[in-house]
Amino acid sequence: MKRLIFTLLVTLFTTPLAKADPGTVLGYLEPYRNIDMDVAEVGVIGEIFVEEGELVEKGEALLSLKNNVLEAQLETARIQSESTAAVIVAEADLEVADERYSKLSKLRSSGTAHSSEVARALAEKKKAEGQLSIANEEKKIAGFRVEEIEAQIERRFLRSPIRGVVLEINRDVAETAVATGRNNSEKPLVRVAEIERLKLVVHVPASRADQLANGKEMLVRVLQQSSLSLDRENSAIDTQGTIEFVSPVIDLSSETIRTRLVIENENGTLLSGSHALVLFE
Repeated sequence: MKRLIFTLLVTLFTTPLAKADPGTVLGYLEPYRNIDMDVAEVGVIGEIFVEEGELVEKGEALLSLKNNVLEAQLETARIQSESTAAVIVAEADLEVADERYSKLSKLRSSGTAHSSEVARALAEKKKAEGQLSIANEEKKIAGFRVEEIEAQIERRFLRSPIRGVVLEINRDVAETAVATGRNNSEKPLVRVAEIERLKLVVHVPASRADQLANGKEMLVRVLQQSSLSLDRENSAIDTQGTIEFVSPVIDLSSETIRTRLVIENENGTLLSGSHALVLFE
């Protein structure tokens, strides 16, 4: 009996890995991108624009924080930036001052106006020019203020960075949203995933390294049932996967190479989380 066990152990540890190398490698499908999102600052949620399971476009607003104070400040700044009253008044004062200075300058030439009067008129003209410049600058500053407040309001919107599906919304209207930098124990505010493309990460025996290359298409069999189900082959879907990444390093503990494939899934027939087999020649 001891001799039999010894023989089995020797056979196990001396059998080349290539002999046990399977023609398939098992993995499971994942969203190509899975993004956890939080707002840039703390605030109370004012409105949620989407629902879980909804397809959203890149840049689409998912939710926003309350902006009552900022919106009031924005309206004030916008009125100031569009108002021309101060400029019109300053232009009228400058016109009067310029006309007075011109008249006194002519009278001084004829000897009927004192030079001190002309100097005062010139000072009034320069003062009016300064007031007009200030009015124009204040109008421009109000325009910059509008842009600044609009940027602050935009920061309080959460927008999708990708075209994808909303998987989770973990807050409701009137609840406080936690800013970026939350604890790892807390759920993200919103989770969005790209499922029109899926990725499949497998660990391929190093003996098949010569069959791996970026851009190469591989046959992939997606098991719609559990990988342990006896009927899994009958419900399988065959598709193509393109190798996107091949690790340049062999994992010493398993003598495998980490490989990532991309699978197109525009019609959504393949479910993320399904087990899949990469079939080798």
